[in-house]
Amino acid sequence: MNDRNLKFEVIWKDDDMFEMRISANNGRYSGITEVYEVSESLLGFVNELNGFPFGKDKVSHSCGEKDSYAYFEMEFYKIGPTGKCGVLITMEENVSTEYRKEEKDKLSMELIIEPNAIDVFCRELKSLAEKEDGIAELKAIGNYTSNIE
Repeated sequence: MNDRNLKFEVIWKDDDMFEMRISANNGRYSGITEVYEVSESLLGFVNELNGFPFGKDKVSHSCGEKDSYAYFEMEFYKIGPTGKCGVLITMEENVSTEYRKEEKDKLSMELIIEPNAIDVFCRELKSLAEKEDGIAELKAIGNYTSNIE
């Protein structure tokens, strides 16, 4: 079973925004955060990511605010001529005060993915953003891999 993934799930919404639970697991590390998002921002990212890595070197998107209550960022990049791609995932959550940033839960990890997994993820993420409901999942390659060669 391959549980190496990046998963978005809408858990709440109102007329202005929606909240997502974002979880990630690369086989060695895993984490969860909950961030607010708006459809227009997520759809803009889907349009930018669509067709990656062809014609693009990097594409990124973030939700929330760094060093605030919750933050999420994903940066897609090429890994050499193999066609494989990497996704650097950064998650933050739970700052009690602005004076104690070290109390924040922070995680940074990498997923290794195939370009066809990005295509599936884009379709699911577009549907999630348009409906403000559902789940979108980016499946990673099964074995834990590092981009160090």
